[in-house]
Amino acid sequence: MAVDLCPELWTVEDAARELHPVMTVQQIRALITLAGLCPIGKKPPGPYGGRPAAVYDGEQLRHAHAVIAPLLIAA
Repeated sequence: MAVDLCPELWTVEDAARELHPVMTVQQIRALITLAGLCPIGKKPPGPYGGRPAAVYDGEQLRHAHAVIAPLLIAA
């Protein structure tokens, strides 16, 4: 059985689009802060340049979402 050593990289916007129940970008930022997640890199800037977006491990975001989202929804 092979182990995937390359994590799935998500920006905050990717997480807001992919996670269910749906959370806003601001809620995802709060989730990252509450879970103490650190970015694991930067997304290369697009053709127009700009500041590169931080990327997070998608699996860590999914786990944090599974634990914290029900608490945010209940509040």
